[in-house]
Amino acid sequence: MGGAFAQGGSVMTPDMFIHIGPFEALFLLALGFFGGMLSGFIGTGGAFVLTPGMMSIGTPGPIAVASNMCHKFPKAMIGAYRRYKLRQLDPKLALLMATSAIFGVQVGIQVQKHIYELLGPTGTNLYVSVAFLIVLPTVAAVLIRDVVKARRMGISDLEPRFAAKLEQKFRIPPMIKFNIVGREQSAWLTIPLGFGTGFLAATIAVGGFIGVPSMIYLIGASSAVASGTELGIAFVMGSTGTFTWIYLLGAVDLRLTTLILATSLIGVQIGAVGTTYVRQYYIKMAMATVMLLVTLSRALAVPGYLVELGWVELDESVVNLLNAFVLPVMTVAFLSSTPIVLYPMMRVRRKLARAGILDSSLDGISIGKFNWKRIGIFGPLTALNYYILFHDPDWWPRFVTSIPQHEPLTAALLSIGVILFAIYWSFVHGSFAYGILDFIRIAPLKREVADIIAKDGISGLEAWIDYMEREFGKDKWPVW
Repeated sequence: MGGAFAQGGSVMTPDMFIHIGPFEALFLLALGFFGGMLSGFIGTGGAFVLTPGMMSIGTPGPIAVASNMCHKFPKAMIGAYRRYKLRQLDPKLALLMATSAIFGVQVGIQVQKHIYELLGPTGTNLYVSVAFLIVLPTVAAVLIRDVVKARRMGISDLEPRFAAKLEQKFRIPPMIKFNIVGREQSAWLTIPLGFGTGFLAATIAVGGFIGVPSMIYLIGASSAVASGTELGIAFVMGSTGTFTWIYLLGAVDLRLTTLILATSLIGVQIGAVGTTYVRQYYIKMAMATVMLLVTLSRALAVPGYLVELGWVELDESVVNLLNAFVLPVMTVAFLSSTPIVLYPMMRVRRKLARAGILDSSLDGISIGKFNWKRIGIFGPLTALNYYILFHDPDWWPRFVTSIPQHEPLTAALLSIGVILFAIYWSFVHGSFAYGILDFIRIAPLKREVADIIAKDGISGLEAWIDYMEREFGKDKWPVW
């Protein structure tokens, strides 16, 4: 491990990369859209849906984690920008946590590498699945508790009391004022939180389950700000982690990444917009619901891994039956994001449209306009990119698995090249997707309207509309 770069050791081989036929392609496109929509809504990168989703169609654990990390950072870059414009991302907090998260990512990848060398692909599949079984139900239980309390008390979200106590008692310099969060906390509090986020992201590609709750309960951020800030951290973790996955193991399958990106770049923007249409506790409820479904999917897969490793004995028919339910349950998990995100959005938009104020309630200057220049330029470029990657389905597995075998400097440059290509791909396709969303009028609510919903819900919005109609004409409402 000495010198400027570590030499790659045990690497993936081309035969470990799955064949992508019509079924796999359609599944990955659907997975990307629904996972992206959920990611933009809850701010965790959506890895707890995407990684198990890829594994459910036969992708080995390390390749699923690495490919999702490569998919995550360009998508997170776009989502973070959208959330920053909505004042749902704290730059100071994102920078501090991302710094220590980088180290957590590198340690986490080494753990994955060690397990792969010791137990092979089945061992890493088991490790990823068991980690999900521990993390997801634990976080879901905490979130459900908060949702129940918030609904019982009739408030938007619970005040993180422990964060307030830390702000008063844990005052080890330097103390940092996080303006968007609205708290002043010690910089030293962010170091273990960032490291844990990075470690979990590298081992199971789900750093947000440490990052988001820790920002809520320890730093004192709201659910929306925590999820938005997590997208900024995910960009830094994902880019550095992708480099290591490629350089050491050649584990990134850009075919999986780009198929998921094709639809997730649209989904993530719809999800980010959706946060302005709901109360804060609704975001927690969405996270908990999908987490529990994914937990069930991974639990069904674990017996098969144990049998493959020779650690337990089960009748083959039992294993086959359990495995038969892995993909359907996973499909239900990511499809559940549709009503979670879109139902409240459609409900609010319908009420605003009936009041005749939908257009004036949306925050956007190009809403409903078809941008021929953007669509005309970036649409064909997107199609060309996919042709280059998929015209020979075997060249990418051969190329990426050869990178760790090169001289260290060459391998590093090739790894950086893949990262830059992923960013370019996301920029081109993201611009195309943004033009489509503008045309179909998917835009966030203006802050004044979003604040009413966050505070008082749909009933508060209805009361506000009634009051404004009585007091003012529709063209003279002070909010506009």
